[in-house]
Amino acid sequence: MSTRDLSWRDGLLELWSDLEVEVDAPLSRRTTFGIGGPADLLVTAHDDDTVRRVLQGVELSAQPVFVLGGGSNLLVGDGGIRGVVLTLAGGLAELHIEDGGQRLVVGCGCTYPRLTRTALDLGWPGAVGWMGTPGQVGGAVIMNAGSRFGEIGDDVATVEAVAATGLVAFDHDACAFGYRTSMFQQRGVGGARVDASISSVDQQVSRLVLTRVILKCDKSSTENARELDATAKDLLARRHRSQPKLRSAGSLFKNPPGDAAGRLIEAAGLKGFTMGHAQVSPVHANFVVNLGGASARDVVAVADHVQATVQAHSGVTLEWEVRRVGDFSTPAAAGALA
Repeated sequence: MSTRDLSWRDGLLELWSDLEVEVDAPLSRRTTFGIGGPADLLVTAHDDDTVRRVLQGVELSAQPVFVLGGGSNLLVGDGGIRGVVLTLAGGLAELHIEDGGQRLVVGCGCTYPRLTRTALDLGWPGAVGWMGTPGQVGGAVIMNAGSRFGEIGDDVATVEAVAATGLVAFDHDACAFGYRTSMFQQRGVGGARVDASISSVDQQVSRLVLTRVILKCDKSSTENARELDATAKDLLARRHRSQPKLRSAGSLFKNPPGDAAGRLIEAAGLKGFTMGHAQVSPVHANFVVNLGGASARDVVAVADHVQATVQAHSGVTLEWEVRRVGDFSTPAAAGALA
């Protein structure tokens, strides 16, 4: 059996000797699924300059970089993630209220629930739709998180990102928000290479990391905050009653146009279907849950069966909503989280 060449790590560890770096960092404890192998290197960045240095380092070492947020809506392969994993903290997790509560400047490492709570207290109507969604703001922007009551993209004015060459900014239109998507997801921003067809990005920019979001709401009213809060809490209570308590990554599949993935899966008789230690939840069919010690391979096997069965039953091809990253060819090591 061949051994992976990790000599590149020594050079980066020396280059980043003053940074917060962890070697072979377990990722299962950093995902809501409780699944995932180790990262070759895990770097925590507290400011834009550190992000820029990390991107310069991975360019020099020809290594990939993946930005890990709150670990929701994510399935990490059992073999872990090769190269560098970057997390945001400190100044990149701060939240500032401006313009009398009509403008929020938020670091992408800030938790989405904190942003939601702040926006609701300020009387932002769209924040009702954000209630109950976990993770961090960066991931929420990339996937345009929310619900039919409001999506974060509706209130985004500007998104700031860092490249190895400096700061890049995107206005609302450039973000191209859609149902569970944005330009950033479509182009693989967050470590992957950026398509040169994006006119607002210099063609020399090869990698971007979202670091800060500016949101605006000209319909905010603290007078309505109490009513919005009551509505949001009612929606959250309904969601909790209809969703499983076991570890998961949230809804596994996107809802197809005019229908619900959970309804299609349930109609195909798949509630409770189990492979290994992963199961289609008996509570909500669009959740695959970790029964304890599930591997990424277990989850993928369940998902593959669900897709094939729903296709045969209803003719609909379900599309993954949960993002899959890392090495799925390597079996899981012992000690996965329950």
